[in-house]
Amino acid sequence: MAGAQGVNMPATTRDQRDARAELYAKLSDVRAGMLGVGKSQSRMRPMTHFLDDEKAVLHFLTSRKTDLAAEVGQGSVSHYCLVDDADGYYAWITGTLTPNEDATRLDTLWNPVAGAWFSGRDDPDILLLTMPMREAEVWSSTDSTLQFGIEIARANLDPDKEPDVGAHDVIRF
Repeated sequence: MAGAQGVNMPATTRDQRDARAELYAKLSDVRAGMLGVGKSQSRMRPMTHFLDDEKAVLHFLTSRKTDLAAEVGQGSVSHYCLVDDADGYYAWITGTLTPNEDATRLDTLWNPVAGAWFSGRDDPDILLLTMPMREAEVWSSTDSTLQFGIEIARANLDPDKEPDVGAHDVIRF
C-alpha cells in the first residue's frame, strides 16, 4: 500500500488502544493540520484543532464569514490531515463537521491565540465547529535511520519484499 511521499508502509497493525493513544498524543503535540469539507470543490485549509479525547471529538474556531462556514452549513462530512514529518507520523481523520453553539465549550477553548483573530470572546462572528471523529487512518515510520536503510537494501535485493519501515492502522471511533 502506498504511504506518505511514495514510501510503502507495511500493513502492520498495532493494538487499537495503542494506535488511538498515539493519535491523541500527536493531536496534543501538533497544533494544526489541514481541514477540508467533503465537497469535491472544497479546498483544504490550515486550522488549529482542539481535542476532546474523552469524547473523540475535534473542535475548530473560525469566523462565520469564512468560506469554511458556508461550506459546512448545518453539517458536512469533512476530513482533517495531521502531519508530523519530524516523527514520520501522518493521519487522516474523518467525521461530520457541524456548527456548535455551546458557549461553555467555547469558554473552555478560548485562549489568547484565538483572541488574536476576533475582537474578544463575545465577538458574534466566532463560530465553533465540532467534528466527532468517525474514523482515522494513521501511518507512522521508523525513526531509526539504520533500520530504514536495512529495509530499503533488503527490498532492493529481493523484488518480492516490501520494506518494513513503519505501521499503518485504521481506527474506528
